[in-house]
Amino acid sequence: MKYLITGGAGFIGSHIVDELMKRGKQVVVYDNFSTGKKLFIQHHRDNPNFKLVKGDVLDQNLLNKSLAGIDFVFHFAAHADVRSGFENHEIDHIQNLEVTQNVLEAMLENGVKNIAFSSTSSVYGDATVHPTPEDYPFQPTSLYGATKAAAENYIYTYASYYNWKAYIFRFVSWIGERYTHGIIFDLMKKLKENPKQLELLSDGTPKKSSLYVKDGVEAIFTIIEKAEEQINIYNLGHTEVLTVDQIAGIILDELEAHPTKKYLGGKVGWKGDNFFVHLDTRRLNKLGWKPKSTIEEGIKKTIDYLMEDPNLFK
Repeated sequence: MKYLITGGAGFIGSHIVDELMKRGKQVVVYDNFSTGKKLFIQHHRDNPNFKLVKGDVLDQNLLNKSLAGIDFVFHFAAHADVRSGFENHEIDHIQNLEVTQNVLEAMLENGVKNIAFSSTSSVYGDATVHPTPEDYPFQPTSLYGATKAAAENYIYTYASYYNWKAYIFRFVSWIGERYTHGIIFDLMKKLKENPKQLELLSDGTPKKSSLYVKDGVEAIFTIIEKAEEQINIYNLGHTEVLTVDQIAGIILDELEAHPTKKYLGGKVGWKGDNFFVHLDTRRLNKLGWKPKSTIEEGIKKTIDYLMEDPNLFK
């Protein structure tokens, strides 16, 4: 089979590329490098099974051409800055929903019948059931979550119309090698700028679950190989959950830093943020998967990676 990965030079997408290449598959990376990095995929550039298309998913003509001969699409390109949706009401709609329809139309044009999609725990919003199961209703509190939920529905409908097989993955935050944004990155950057004081956007009490990237990739391929429904919707997360204060503490201990903490906000860090994120992964566990790394181990691996290349903070 031949695979195309939108956002294939990004944090998660590039790890999907690695796994497919390891399996000897033909892979096309489609990325505009707005957040993706050539550094993440350059080790494949001389492999005859690898092709890079520098392009935007909004470019329908190029997308249609690039999907010629493709059997399976990983649609992982997205706008992932949840905070910005409060001020900019267009970017999530365009970069998450419109581009998803573009991918679906290009699949239809080229007869592609398999899609895997990176959704998010944000579709559940401030869930009142923890861990939150897949049948919990959509109640997003951010335009990021709302457009991801809408994109899921578009995929569900196209798959139903045209008898495609679809895999929808609802992620908690991912951490690990090639991580370039999120709380670990933000706090480390703040410490570089001012090692005497660490500012936290919330009061430190929000509870967050995270997943180490290599565990997450293993989960994705477990689902693709073992899930038997036409449309397969799975939470990807961890049994553990840490508060923001605990995450900050691990970072400070690992860096041997001793700043005073300054709490800038209340229960959540920004409009649209969710206080308690913890997904129920029992459906996934029944397929034989469970995470190998604790959240703390994943945080430490992320710190080690970021410390190896200070240029990532520029």
